[in-house]
This record gives sequence, structure tokens and C-alpha cells, in this order.
Amino acid sequence: MDFRTASHNGQSFVFSQTGEGPDIVLLHGFPDTPYSWSGYAQALTEAGWRVTVPWLRGYHPDTIVSGRPYDPETLGRDAIALLDAAGIERAVLFGHDWGALLSYVGATLEPERVRALVTSGIPHPSVLRRTPVALWAVRHFFGLKMPWADWHCRRNDFSYLDKLYRRWAPEWSGAERDLTVKRGKEALSSEATLAGAVDYYRALPLAGAPILQQIPQMPGLIVGGDHSLGQEGLYEKTAQLLPAPSRSLLVAGAGHWPHRENEPAVTSELFKFLAEAL
Repeated sequence: MDFRTASHNGQSFVFSQTGEGPDIVLLHGFPDTPYSWSGYAQALTEAGWRVTVPWLRGYHPDTIVSGRPYDPETLGRDAIALLDAAGIERAVLFGHDWGALLSYVGATLEPERVRALVTSGIPHPSVLRRTPVALWAVRHFFGLKMPWADWHCRRNDFSYLDKLYRRWAPEWSGAERDLTVKRGKEALSSEATLAGAVDYYRALPLAGAPILQQIPQMPGLIVGGDHSLGQEGLYEKTAQLLPAPSRSLLVAGAGHWPHRENEPAVTSELFKFLAEAL
């Protein structure tokens, strides 16, 4: 990927942009990088889309702005500011993990800028329930809030990230998976970028945030794996909150990276959804 830098209202964004046509933005999560979207970027570009793939704020040193917080509403505003910096009027947002949260919140804040949503690995926060099983499934949220989280992530060549990938996607293996982990470690190898990535968790209120209870009002394709964060039907419930032709896709045998663990199946469903929704 070839990356360039553009700014909007004092915030710099580093992103790749390829192709011509309607816009779609691909937003990665933790602990990940834009390179995970390479296959999707190529397929979408070849299908006549203009594809923008950014580094999330904090994951690239050029995106770090001292004092800018990482709370959910500010993250959602990042997604909209990226559109302005990249010269995009309206776009489909496709986000994984924290990128999914940026997509949900950005679409809620400025729905006229978002044509449709595609999210992977994260249902809408409003459908989550605080059961003991669910809290255990997301225990990393509590660990990454701790003062020693940066040190814990970095120790033993980022062995904690290896542990998270094994826990979150136990059936995912192979060269592509290993390269994804390697690139995630490289991206977070500096103190500044690791602090930026961890601050997403530190800034998330344990009691939730009002913006996370608001439902965006545009069609969505909600993609999940067999792992359901300790609760059943989360992805289906999310799709039911959104207007038609929204739907969910549960990828058999997949964990937290369903769009990577079975890329052909998700790519096929993505194009079907886009044809119906737009």
C-alpha cells in the first residue's frame, strides 16, 4: 500500500487511496494495521470503488496529536474528519474491532455522510449485556486500562498480542495470520504508538457512553464469527436494529477476524449487500 498524509482541523491522517468510483473506507482495529485490508482493497478497486484505508489515530506516529482524547465520541468524529481530509463527501464505512466502533459512532453523529455500514467482529454496543460470561470474554478491556498495560503488552516480544490472537481466533492459522501479527507488533513497537493503541481502552468508560446507545439509521452488514462474546445472537440483533436491507453474516469456524478468516465468503456477501443497499 502507498500511504499519504492529509490534515483536517489540526488532525493528520495517514491513508492509502486507490481506484475511482463511489467511496468505501476500511478501518482496522486492535492489534492490527491497514495492511489487513489488502485483499479487500484490491477486490473493491477492481469492482469500481475508490478505496481509502487509513491508519487509526495512534497507530502511526504521524497521526498522534498531543491531548486529543480517545473517547468513543472523539473516535467517531475521527471517522468523519478522515472523510474531509481524504476529499470524500459520502462513503460506506467498513470497520473491524475499534474500526467498527468508529463506524457505528461516526454514522450516528453524521448520518448524511455514511451511505451504509459494514462491521466485523463487533456487534453494536447497545445489544451487549453484562453477564459474567460476557465480562470474562472481554476481560482484556479491564487489563488494558491498568497503569502497567503498556509494559505488559511489550514484554517478551509482545507475547500478549500472540495470546490475544490465539484466544480471539483459535482456528485461524497460516502465513497470512502470522504476517498480520508481525505487522501489529511492528506498528506498536514505539512507546508513542503503543500508548495510543492502549488509550482507546483507557478512555472507554466502564459505565458506557450515551453515544454508544444510539443506533445509526442506514443499512448495515454485520459480520461475526462463531465466538459471540458470551452471548448468542448479538450480530443478528444488531442487524435487526438497522433499516432494510440490513442483515448479519455469521462465519462458521471464525473468531474475532471473520473477514480475514474466511475472506472469500465475506467478500462475496459484501458485494451482494452493497448491490442491494446502494
